[in-house]
Amino acid sequence: MPRSIVIVHGWSDDSKSFRRLAEQLEAWFGSAPTQIRLADWISLQDDVTYADLAAALDRAWTAQGLSRAPRTVDVVVHSTGALVLRDWLTRHFDPASAPVKRFLMLAPANFGSPLAHKGRSFIGRVLKGWNRFVGQTGTQVLKGLELGSPYSWQLAERDLFGAEAWYGAGRLLATVLVGNVGYSGVEAIANEAGGDGTVRIATANLNACRLSLELDVRQRARPGWRLEESRGEIAFAIVDGENHASVALKDRGPKNPHTLELIRAALEVEDADYRSSGASFPWQRRIDQLDPGIERRSPRYLNLVSHVCDDLDQEVRDYFIQFFRKLNSDRRFEQRFYEQVIADVHPYEDNPAYRSLYLSIESLDDLLAGFAVDTLSLSVSAQPPFDPPRQPVGYTAVGPGDSEGLAIPLAQVPRFLAAHRTLLLRIRLTRLVDSGVFVFRNP
Repeated sequence: MPRSIVIVHGWSDDSKSFRRLAEQLEAWFGSAPTQIRLADWISLQDDVTYADLAAALDRAWTAQGLSRAPRTVDVVVHSTGALVLRDWLTRHFDPASAPVKRFLMLAPANFGSPLAHKGRSFIGRVLKGWNRFVGQTGTQVLKGLELGSPYSWQLAERDLFGAEAWYGAGRLLATVLVGNVGYSGVEAIANEAGGDGTVRIATANLNACRLSLELDVRQRARPGWRLEESRGEIAFAIVDGENHASVALKDRGPKNPHTLELIRAALEVEDADYRSSGASFPWQRRIDQLDPGIERRSPRYLNLVSHVCDDLDQEVRDYFIQFFRKLNSDRRFEQRFYEQVIADVHPYEDNPAYRSLYLSIESLDDLLAGFAVDTLSLSVSAQPPFDPPRQPVGYTAVGPGDSEGLAIPLAQVPRFLAAHRTLLLRIRLTRLVDSGVFVFRNP
């Protein structure tokens, strides 16, 4: 039976732009890859959802005669195609029955893209050129692609933090490749530090952590908080000098001599390459040896995605994540943290209980080294402030100096705030309700 390799493109793209990649795979492996074509009108139609795309992909998979037997087909995805594939897999299969064996993600938008919320005119200029604008932009797809989206969080809950591992030996053999430079020319309008012109390194990496904690009325972390690593083994490589297009052999790519080697090797890996030993596995060690130090040389940022609710299961839509040192009097540390470490904050437009913070880990390292900090604390300031009878419901207003928050020892900070990855931060606050909100009175 001939080998099947499926190529799935991303948002506002089509299969024609992947002909060079397909030709390269054919030269290596001897048979033309099967492509699933998500036409532009489908990816740009405002009413099309990820559930629609997963259903259409499933139907097209069967119509193309692709095997549904476990681990029989290899898949290469680009950008938003990673979300489509992961959604399809977790909707229609379980980890043991998934038909995909090798899963190569090129510049994937696993935790979103800062382009998604920029607006139609901005997107039109970046993708179509000056003075050319698009009509429909794929509203529902872009909502899921937006930084801090509930969709990308829930998808991660399914395949990264579920009861069974989706990735690793005996499961999907996944590899993520992402560049570390942006575009040139007019497309440079979308460039930012730590990105490839479209996605951020931190949002491409599928390895993630989840921190879950409850805070009492004084903003103290209750016992039982948990920091969890995502399940399974997922290989990750930053490819020096590549941008969002060139890493997929577009835009006159590749521009790094290792890119083709990485793509080919990712489509030849076997289970033994993912057998975990200690903190790593053989395929990841091979990647690291190709360009030692690339993670340190690339702009180092963390994608922190927060979701805040309260103990009455109500979402908190107006809040501020606080980072502080407990023993201080002048607030210089906090001022510099917010000025230098937090590079960007994006509340999710449809539900600001979700938001994305873009943290410079390089600036954080410098800040921690420059101040006498033995513990970094984290808490939340939320609205409305509880102040009866004027404000009979809400949350205690506690300043950083009066709150313990979650105290993270200095040596443990890199476990929580690590470069080139996402931290999902789930916080549950204690909501106060004054006795005057509901009373019984004598007749």
